[in-house]
Amino acid sequence: MSRLEKVHFRLIQDEDGYPPIAVESLWAQPGTGAGEYILDNVPFFARDATLGDTVLVREDEGDLWFERLLCGSGNSLVRIVFFERSCVDRLSAHLTMIGCFTEYLEGHGLLAVSVPNTVDISLVQSYLQAEANDGNIDYEEPILRQ
Repeated sequence: MSRLEKVHFRLIQDEDGYPPIAVESLWAQPGTGAGEYILDNVPFFARDATLGDTVLVREDEGDLWFERLLCGSGNSLVRIVFFERSCVDRLSAHLTMIGCFTEYLEGHGLLAVSVPNTVDISLVQSYLQAEANDGNIDYEEPILRQ
């Protein structure tokens, strides 16, 4: 396996100051072509690419910066914010059991979810909508590919 490197994504904040950071860095491994990297973790704030996607980067003063998506992995990206943090482990376990990959950012109560194309996205959506209807969470779907 190749050495992982950080690919930086510039983020644009909305009028409410979201996302709360200006740059998000994702782990990635070098791809086959010049400037190509394959993302190795799920983004919490970036909206342009997700786990498994091949991206083109440019180097600037030793840092790798996202330029554009070259090839989507087929994975969808869903993010969940928790109003009831006691639900985090239960939701993460359920999503993992059905085949998703999750990463939790405790300081923001945010769960980033990669939904592989082998998982029926409608099952994920109906599960999350039921949790949202109960007032436990809200969620967004920045990248839907199924």
